[in-house]
Amino acid sequence: MQALLLGIGLLVGLWPALSEWATHIALEPPTAYVLVFPLLLLTAARSTPPTAPDRFSGLLWIAAAAAIEVISFQGGVERIGRLAIPCGIIGYLRFTGAAALAPAALAVFIVPLPHGLAALAPLEAVWRAFAEFLLGPAGPALRLDAWDSGLRLVALFAGLGWYLDARSGSSWRGAMRRGAQLAMIGLPAQLAAMILAVALTRAGSPASARALLTHGVWIACAAVTVAAFEISRRREVPARV
Repeated sequence: MQALLLGIGLLVGLWPALSEWATHIALEPPTAYVLVFPLLLLTAARSTPPTAPDRFSGLLWIAAAAAIEVISFQGGVERIGRLAIPCGIIGYLRFTGAAALAPAALAVFIVPLPHGLAALAPLEAVWRAFAEFLLGPAGPALRLDAWDSGLRLVALFAGLGWYLDARSGSSWRGAMRRGAQLAMIGLPAQLAAMILAVALTRAGSPASARALLTHGVWIACAAVTVAAFEISRRREVPARV
């Protein structure tokens, strides 16, 4: 009952931040890649043994969530309030003991990569030059923006790597290491997506190329990574028996 009441209280308290988060994703479709992480967080939490409740650290996380939300919304920088969401989730999971820190920390990846951070890297200009070189006069037909820098896929693969290790029962240090390793796949994946997008544009379907870059690439990356992991785990089970 205590966990239920705490969960309801957090949902009510974080509603402004959750609403702003959902609105942001609706207005910026490339950030929809984060929608995979609530499911992965739930899967990892349910697949690993629960831990002893850590009420002190749990309350600290929840207090941090409340402070971030109040300060950001009162200060008119609502987008910063998104950070309250992972803090609240981690706090709830640690307070109740429903998950260890490694799977709980997957909540961090629910926050989308800031557009400003994606725009800092000159990678979008590199991909634009790459596309124009291959497409020639048809280059402008393939519309690119800062989200196409590839950093979005770096963040996605970092979260996927964290999930793979956390799901296996590793510590948060191991999850961080695996996340850093898989993050390096992000830019090669963006290159592959750009090649396919160029091919679609040359075939006279720039709308399909845009859909591929916006949603297709992250959905494919997440699906293939998680599926490969699940297949590998199932093959290992008989060997351990």
